[in-house]
Parts: sequence; structure tokens; C-alpha cells
Amino acid sequence: MFGKIAAAMGLSKSQPEEEVTQVINMYDAMLVHSAWKKRLNEYLEGRSKEDLQPGNIRVDHLCVLGKWIHSDGKARFGHHPEYAKLVEEHAKFHQHAAQVVEAHQVGDTNLAQEILKGIFEEQSRRTVTCLTRLNAIVEEHHQNSASH
Repeated sequence: MFGKIAAAMGLSKSQPEEEVTQVINMYDAMLVHSAWKKRLNEYLEGRSKEDLQPGNIRVDHLCVLGKWIHSDGKARFGHHPEYAKLVEEHAKFHQHAAQVVEAHQVGDTNLAQEILKGIFEEQSRRTVTCLTRLNAIVEEHHQNSASH
């Protein structure tokens, strides 16, 4: 499975998983954020037992990635433009997920589906792209450290 995720991120299958997960487990972060679409679909279809609250979903520092972004990630990579972009895109990801739930809760399931399949899906891709780019910085740093 790691190979499929790595390929989706543009990484080679032969790349050691340790390189990809040096700073944060990028694989887990991607899986968790990718799973949101399924979670939201199940919620909209009435198949979820989760009590999704837009106010909690909107907070971008409650998930594992968000906690890392606002602590160790900031300390180690805060000066990189790619880090700033990840912060921005990750926050938008949570905003759009909350919008899906809000629309559903007020009875506008069509709008919820439209957000989910449109802007939320695009935002999910943007967030994963940012993770991929930040991971490339981690790998470059690791390679430069190993060669010195």
C-alpha cells in the first residue's frame, strides 16, 4: 500500500519509508486526510455514527498533521515558503470539510455534495501536494546532511 501512496505523491517505490517519515509520518497524514472524503460521504448518506461538528472540524490544529504544523513543523520548516503554503492549504481543507457538514446539517444535501465533490476534493489535492513538496525538502535536507 505504501507503494501506491508513494507513487501518488510522486515518490519512487524503492525509496525507504524512513526517508519519507523523518519529520512526520507523511503516509499517515495523507491517509487520514484522504479518509475525510469517505467519512463525509458516509455522513451525507446517513451511514455514519460520528457526531461531526463543524466548529471542531474547522479547527486545523486538532488533527495529527495540524498539531505537527503548529509545533515541530513550524520550528523546523517555518522559514520555508512550502511550509507557509501547507499551513494555508491545510486550514482551507478543514474549512471546506466543515462547510460540507454545515450544508448537510441545514438540510442542503445538494450543496454539501457539490462542496464535497468540488472545492473540498480540490483542496484535499492541494493539501497532499503541499505535503509532497515539504517532504521533498525533508529528503533534500537528509541527503545534504548525509553527504557532508
